[in-house]
Amino acid sequence: MEPTFALEVQQPGQQPRLVPLAKERTVIGRLPACDVSFPDTNVSREHAVVHLADGVASLEDLKSRNGTTLNGKPVKARVPLADGDEIRIATNAIRFVNPTARRLRAVLDDTEAAGFVDTDSQSMIVSRLDPSDAASGSQSNEDAAAKLRAMLEFSRLIGNAKAVDELLPRLADALCELFPGAERAFILIVDPESKRAVLRAKRIRGRPEPGPIRLSRSLIDQVIGTRTAILSEDAGAEFNMNESIIQSRIQSVLCVPVQRADGEALGVLYLDSREARSSFTPQDLAVVVGLAAQVSRSLELAVSHDEEIARAKQQRDLEHARTVQRGFLPRELPEIPGYDVFHHYEAARQVGGDLYGYVSLPGGRFAAYLADVSGKGVSAALVMMFLQGEIRFRLASEPDVATALTRISDAFCRSDWDGRFATALVCVIDPARQRATIGNAGHHPLLVRTAAGEVRLVADGIGNLPLGYDPGHAYSACEIDIGPGDMLVFTTDGITEALDNDGGLYGLDRLGAVLGAAGGSATEIGARILEDLDRHTAGEVQSDDICLMCVRRLPTGE
Repeated sequence: MEPTFALEVQQPGQQPRLVPLAKERTVIGRLPACDVSFPDTNVSREHAVVHLADGVASLEDLKSRNGTTLNGKPVKARVPLADGDEIRIATNAIRFVNPTARRLRAVLDDTEAAGFVDTDSQSMIVSRLDPSDAASGSQSNEDAAAKLRAMLEFSRLIGNAKAVDELLPRLADALCELFPGAERAFILIVDPESKRAVLRAKRIRGRPEPGPIRLSRSLIDQVIGTRTAILSEDAGAEFNMNESIIQSRIQSVLCVPVQRADGEALGVLYLDSREARSSFTPQDLAVVVGLAAQVSRSLELAVSHDEEIARAKQQRDLEHARTVQRGFLPRELPEIPGYDVFHHYEAARQVGGDLYGYVSLPGGRFAAYLADVSGKGVSAALVMMFLQGEIRFRLASEPDVATALTRISDAFCRSDWDGRFATALVCVIDPARQRATIGNAGHHPLLVRTAAGEVRLVADGIGNLPLGYDPGHAYSACEIDIGPGDMLVFTTDGITEALDNDGGLYGLDRLGAVLGAAGGSATEIGARILEDLDRHTAGEVQSDDICLMCVRRLPTGE
């Protein structure tokens, strides 16, 4: 099963956030449309990209102005990523996360077996066995039969345990059942970060010894380091002269590595006994080596099972979030006397950060607004839902558009949305005067198409920052007349920055050309824009949310 990966984004002065890698290309840059966006002038518009192919993640610098580093070294070509690698872009740090490896610690958190004391034993090694030699068929018929019987019984004892936290205790119990002379059985898993074996499951016959569990760290490290199974005897002979250790003299220890198919150490199986008459034999060692291969397969299947359960739950949560988010967007076109309206919304993922809506205002006025929250996914959708309510409240309670935007931005800043921001375009139309008041918070300009087919940009470059950038920033607004047949067009950058097969942007110029080519109702022109957008992208994967609104004053007599 293909592993899943994520990026842990760390910006100065902010809490880290996790961005799952859910598609083949995850773009990092300054543009809000990027999957990971840094509003930093030292970051290029599209600075770097993380590729995901055949279960392998790799990093590529997109010829950025200030470069990208990986673990302190400049990225000159595409390089593979490993768990814990640090990507640095200007002052922003991104850590690559491999949840498949890290999940072992999260799901195997056994507080009763949280650690152990290193006895630092230099025990007498009686027998060594390379697992690859044991699998080569060079054992006697008697050994092979014993191993087969043990593996069949082992399968019966562990049963159909699927989850990791259910499997490991069963493994420890099964080892004790198969080896009655073992007084203790332990399962240790190699931590993917520290590469140290961590105790995760245990079975102890009789009354446990007081204090922390005592195991030989030197023996465990030797088994992991050499990938060799070891049988040692009189393991307590050379312990330090601590009374509690002397009282728990270990006569025999059997320690076997558990390896992945590629030979990487996954953990160890550790059995020991204080009774000389219960000492393990070389044949016991060979049997446990055979069982270790079965443990490896069972554990990897259990990890995959846990990941599949987590993914299914995440998918259900996303579908629920999509339903909730849709409830915050208009379900029907508004009925506005003298106007016809069209809108279209399409999230790049299950949930998105674009929003739009309409508000009826006193005096027969109405407002149409559109906004784009930085980032994508669930976190952007949560901000979107907050912003939707804030915009509606401020527009309904504040008659001045510029003042409403100022108060919306201040509320956004107070909420501390982990460095996120939003661009917005707000238009309040007064049908009695046939005039529109427009406020722009760092968004694309409004496009106006006259009845004669002329297209112009309005509220372009009036110097207003995105919402959430600067507390107390005072916004401004402008006014225009709306003639019969004139249409106002709002878009997000999911349209203007949509890419074709050669990486070319759709752009405002092409959008203006489509608008000016032919007239029609708001619905007809809106559909024409979306059809042309489809021709431009020609099957390319949608990388950003798409939102389009068309508000048209009906011609005289229509």
